[in-house]
Amino acid sequence: MKFAPLSTDEVQLFRQRLVLVLGGFALLLAVVLFRLWFLQIIEGGYYEEVAKGNRIRVIPEGAPRGIIYDRQGEILAFNRPSFDVQIILEDTPDLKTTLQHLALVTDTPVKDLHATLMANRRGPRFKPIVLLKDVGRKTADLIETYQEDLPGVSVAVEPKRLYPTAYLDAHVLGYVGVINEDQLTKLPLSRLTSGRIVGQAGIELRENNVLIGTDGGKQVEVDHVGRELKVLSKPINPVPGADIQLTIDLRLQRYIRTLMQGYQGVVIVSKPRTGEVLAMGSYPDYDPNQFVGGIDDAKWRALMRNPDKPLINKAIQGLYPPGSTFKMVLAAAALNTGAIDPTTELNCPGYYRINREIHYCWKRSGHGNVAVAEALEQSCNVFFYQVGMMLGVDTIHDYARMFGFGQPTGIELESEKAGLIPSREWKQRVMGEKWYDGETVSVAIGQGYVSVTPIQLSAYLDTIANGGLWVRPTLIRRITEPDGHVLTSEADLPRDSRLLPLPPEIFDVIRHGMVEAVNGPHATAWRARSRRFTIAGKTGTSQVVGRKSVKTGEDVEKNDDLLAHSLFVGYAPAEDPKVTVTVLVEHGESGGRTAAPIARKILEFYNKNIAPLDTGLPAIRTAGSVDKAFHSNLQTAFDPNREGLVMPAPPSAPAAGTN
Repeated sequence: MKFAPLSTDEVQLFRQRLVLVLGGFALLLAVVLFRLWFLQIIEGGYYEEVAKGNRIRVIPEGAPRGIIYDRQGEILAFNRPSFDVQIILEDTPDLKTTLQHLALVTDTPVKDLHATLMANRRGPRFKPIVLLKDVGRKTADLIETYQEDLPGVSVAVEPKRLYPTAYLDAHVLGYVGVINEDQLTKLPLSRLTSGRIVGQAGIELRENNVLIGTDGGKQVEVDHVGRELKVLSKPINPVPGADIQLTIDLRLQRYIRTLMQGYQGVVIVSKPRTGEVLAMGSYPDYDPNQFVGGIDDAKWRALMRNPDKPLINKAIQGLYPPGSTFKMVLAAAALNTGAIDPTTELNCPGYYRINREIHYCWKRSGHGNVAVAEALEQSCNVFFYQVGMMLGVDTIHDYARMFGFGQPTGIELESEKAGLIPSREWKQRVMGEKWYDGETVSVAIGQGYVSVTPIQLSAYLDTIANGGLWVRPTLIRRITEPDGHVLTSEADLPRDSRLLPLPPEIFDVIRHGMVEAVNGPHATAWRARSRRFTIAGKTGTSQVVGRKSVKTGEDVEKNDDLLAHSLFVGYAPAEDPKVTVTVLVEHGESGGRTAAPIARKILEFYNKNIAPLDTGLPAIRTAGSVDKAFHSNLQTAFDPNREGLVMPAPPSAPAAGTN
């Protein structure tokens, strides 16, 4: 088959198209050559600096978190080195091979390493990605040894929180955890690295800003596998967080935990004149170490589903009827308003009738005629039923508030609850109902709508021991910055104090009744009595429900969850109070049977191992009068006209029999 020759016009057209194609190629080549010339000659210096930047890294260095000590200098929380394996993708040319080598060195499945990498593969390729946490020094050394086979892989040393005392002071210390998004936005740039682990509960949370340090860092040159070659500028050293010394005494805390084995509840030991909390235990407790670095889902669910609520600090969040420990409020109110005097006797036949209701005393045969100190000694309900009706619920409310109930104490812990002290206005506002006389009778013995926290009871007890000085409870004894500057010290104590506008003679009577309650011939707290020194105190039985379950009629004795809580508040020595103790045993029934002996053991341990309480006087009945010199100093220190220190004058007492 023959092809016809091209015509002159066709040849001309072909040549024109060929010229266009070749011209296009020539233009494209010229553009490429120009771009190469521009990048290498005109902007060569810029890209040379950028290339150097690929070998220069700014490595931030987090500051160690401040250390927490007990009052004797024992370490409660500190930092240990944690070796974390990280990878920089930009320095890893063969990711698959690197992960295989890393799996052999760390004895970790490749699929797990890959899954962790993919889950955190966000942001720029030069940003380190943590593949393994806290691998141990041996594994860290192996990674350094085989660095040539692990390009882009390095070991970062991070401080990790450790609680050597574990369960002992879990609710006081709290725990730390990985920072969340909301907390991150509140951190300044200088703390972004140091603050990656923050307090989530307890002192760790409340004093988080004090405990977090300030970041440091350095600029280094690295090679093609990410190894550090040299430091290019003078490093900026991180500044550690401040150290905190707590008021807690670890010896006391440890002993109390042994006493509370098998029990649920709260124990608080305090120094009344300074408000320093020497021990605070909430039981059951937990190990804060399991939260460091993140708690696994199974352990978290187990803690959350535990019906005993081990994560709740019952000392500040548990709400309980105070029972008969509330009777000192009634005594103070009645004496100060003139409703009764120290010699006024009221008859207890074993019951009290109001309208059609009969309210019984715990002693059904009655106590006969008793005055206020005897009523405290024998914990006579009928006496205080009558006093409560003389005062009325609103006066009881005012005096309870004066002693600090119904409001947070201000102790250095988050989420403290206020409790409830009812009044006529409260019930009308909340329930839309009027107040009934029968409800006043319940309030008079610390039942009904009344609810308090154990830390409020402890502060109230301190006030009585002090003869009227209310001092805010505190857990912090000293805060010391890294340079040695002391932010808070014992010199600042007592803090946030106020003198109640009650004459010292009222506290003479109340304290005498509390001495008799432990040491008298009809003492209800006789199990708290010590042969070594004189203890003053008061028992309480905090009712959960009546003797029968409302829903099932089940006998309370067959259901531990329906048993009353056992309470005891006391101090020693009675002549000159140095230490107070508050014990609450959930479902422990009688305060005298369960809580009182625990309190006695705590005070005797304190006397033997911490500070003497023995005054040299016989440990039997005493007058229990207020330290006159101490109260005189109080009157001098607290000017009644000074705003904020003295409570408003109490209301006058209503007529007897009204409510």
